[in-house]
Amino acid sequence: MPGRRLTQVAAVVLILGLAGCVFEQIGRYRDRSRFKQIGRSVNIGGRTLNLSCVGQGSPTVVFDTYGHQSGYSWVAVQSAVAKYTRACWYDRAGYGWSELGPSPRTFQSVASDLHALLQEAGIPSPIVLVGAGDAASHIRVYSGSYPTEVGGIVMLDGNDVDDPALQISDSEKGGFQRLFGTWAPGARRTLCRTQPLLGAAGILRLASLFGKPRKTNSFGLTPEQHAELDYLSDNGTTLQATEVCAREESMRQVRAAGGLRSVPLVVIVSKTGRHGSTSQDLTEAEEKNRVGKVSNALAGLSTNGRVVLIEGDLKPEAIVRSILDVLQTDQGSK
Repeated sequence: MPGRRLTQVAAVVLILGLAGCVFEQIGRYRDRSRFKQIGRSVNIGGRTLNLSCVGQGSPTVVFDTYGHQSGYSWVAVQSAVAKYTRACWYDRAGYGWSELGPSPRTFQSVASDLHALLQEAGIPSPIVLVGAGDAASHIRVYSGSYPTEVGGIVMLDGNDVDDPALQISDSEKGGFQRLFGTWAPGARRTLCRTQPLLGAAGILRLASLFGKPRKTNSFGLTPEQHAELDYLSDNGTTLQATEVCAREESMRQVRAAGGLRSVPLVVIVSKTGRHGSTSQDLTEAEEKNRVGKVSNALAGLSTNGRVVLIEGDLKPEAIVRSILDVLQTDQGSK
C-alpha cells in the first residue's frame, strides 16, 4: 500500500509538472504576441533578440535599457534621432519580443548579447550607446569588452554601482531590501537558485497573476504607448529575465571594465532624479551625491566627458541635443 501511494504521488507531481511546463510555454508565446512586433527577431545563436532600427546614416545610435524595461521605451527619442542618423533600440533577453537567455543574467551577459545582436544584424561600428540608470553600467562593460566599437556615449541619471560605499535611499530600494533589510542578499540568493526551475514549471508566471504591474519609465510616449510598454516590460516572462540575481558579479564586471579612454561622453543628470523619483524623496546629502559626486565620477571616466544638468523633468529634446553633441564630437575627432 505505501508503495502504491508513493507511485500515485509521483504521478500527480509529474502531471502537475508537465501541466506547468505547458502553461509556461503558452504564456511565453502570448507575452510576445499580445502586441504586434515592432522590429525584427535576430538569431544570436539558438535564440532571438528583437531589434528595431529607423533612419539612415552613420554612426548608428543604439539605445539600451535597464531593470524591467523593454527597449520600446525609447521609441519617441529614436524617431527624433532618426532624422539625423540611424537609430536602433532592442529588447534585452526576456523583455518585449526577445526570447529568454541563460541565467543568471549579468551585465556582461547583456553586453555580450548586444554585441552578438549587432554583429548578426550587420550594424557596423563604431556605435553611439545611450542608456539610463543601470544601462550606464551595461555600457561600461560593453566598452571594456569591445573598446574599438564604441564611438560615443550618453548616460542619463546613471548609477555608480561600482561604488560599494554608495548609500541607497529608502525611496530607491527594491522590494528585497525593503522587506529583508541586511538579510536581503541572502534571501535573494536563495530565491535565485530556484528561479530557473520555478520559471520552467510556470510557478513564477502563476505568482505574477496575483501581483501588481510595475510602472516603467519612458520619454515622450503617449498614454496608449506607455500602457503597451508596461506590459512588454512586466509579465510572466520578464520575471525570469532579471539581472538582480547576479548583482554582485555584475558590480565586479563594471569595476574590471575600467575607464572609457577618450570616448565622447555626455552624462545627463536631472533634478527629477532616476526612476521617476523627485529630489524631495532624497535627503540633501543624497541629492548632492546623486547630482554631484556620481555624475562627475561617471563623466571623469573619459578624458572627453562632461556633465549636463537639467533643471526639472528630462524631456526627449534634451536627450536628442546631447546625442547630437556626441555625434558632432565623434565626427570632429576623426
